[in-house]
Amino acid sequence: MSEKTEQPTAKRIRDAREEGQVAKSQEIGAVAQLGLILLWLVAEGPGLLRGLGGLMTSAVAVSNLPLQAALAQLVGETAALMLRFVFGLAGLLTVALLLVGLIQSGFLFAPKALMPSGERINPLSNIKQMVSARTLFELGKMLLKVGVLGLTFTYLIKRYAASFAHLPQAGLEAGLMVCVQMAQWMWAVLLAFTAVFAVADYAMQHHQLRKQLMMSREDIKQEFKNSEGSPEVKQRRRELHREVQSGSLAGKVAKSSVVVRNPTHIAVCLRYEADDTPLPQVLEYGRDEMARRIVALAEAQGIPVVENVPLARALVASTRPGDYIPEPLFAAVAQVLSLIRDRLQEEDDDEAPV
Repeated sequence: MSEKTEQPTAKRIRDAREEGQVAKSQEIGAVAQLGLILLWLVAEGPGLLRGLGGLMTSAVAVSNLPLQAALAQLVGETAALMLRFVFGLAGLLTVALLLVGLIQSGFLFAPKALMPSGERINPLSNIKQMVSARTLFELGKMLLKVGVLGLTFTYLIKRYAASFAHLPQAGLEAGLMVCVQMAQWMWAVLLAFTAVFAVADYAMQHHQLRKQLMMSREDIKQEFKNSEGSPEVKQRRRELHREVQSGSLAGKVAKSSVVVRNPTHIAVCLRYEADDTPLPQVLEYGRDEMARRIVALAEAQGIPVVENVPLARALVASTRPGDYIPEPLFAAVAQVLSLIRDRLQEEDDDEAPV
């Protein structure tokens, strides 16, 4: 089995995205929600305290009313309080979570990710997931969160123990204010701690996904063979190639699948046809005036031109006209051909009758 040492091509990344494989972290959503709750506590905390105080006052005031009337009044006031604070906060948290997901993965609809998979129900695969690095990371994160919150709570209790002793004389409202203040402090600590983990978690997710999508050189060769685009595009190119005699510069440009330039000093004609060439082939390249001539011919004949400075230099340095591209350049050329294939496919879709 070939070793996967090559970076994923654009097509490989796009296919993975269609299957729902994108780098995303639930911790980022948690940070957004925790931050929103903290802001909500600062903005609405006093109003919530007044509402709770009013509810307690009403509970005492209705003690002389008939039971049914007392319950109706208390239920109405409780419902109004919940509607304003609890349900309002829940709505904000839901919107925040949706926005974070949208920012991380964009407008992604991946029905393939919902399809049943034998690997998902494989007991051996599930056991491996249970002892994976990801699981250990989650366990360590949870234990650290509990530990940090415990230490923070212990510090606050010890720091303000003398003040707490006077709370019974301060009244209910003052006691509630102190509790809210402590909750805000602890929430801020939790928010900062979770933000650190969110950065680490996203980096880990991105690294794991990139590692999972790595390709072997055989994979890239196979992608070359499968990345020719629609039959209409292939037919259009073949007709153009048959019309132009090979041998001249114009003929070589016309036979090209793409011209890679840097940006005016080097131009390389690459050709790849799955039926004719096992690998992409360098038909011609030129420097300075010849490079500008190649680009002008390509633009006049509708051959795609891509600016890629490192690739153009590498092709000139490692090949001669007529050579197939060397293995170290497979991934870079695959990305260029994939880009051109997508561009031609979009043009065909735009030209198709509605």
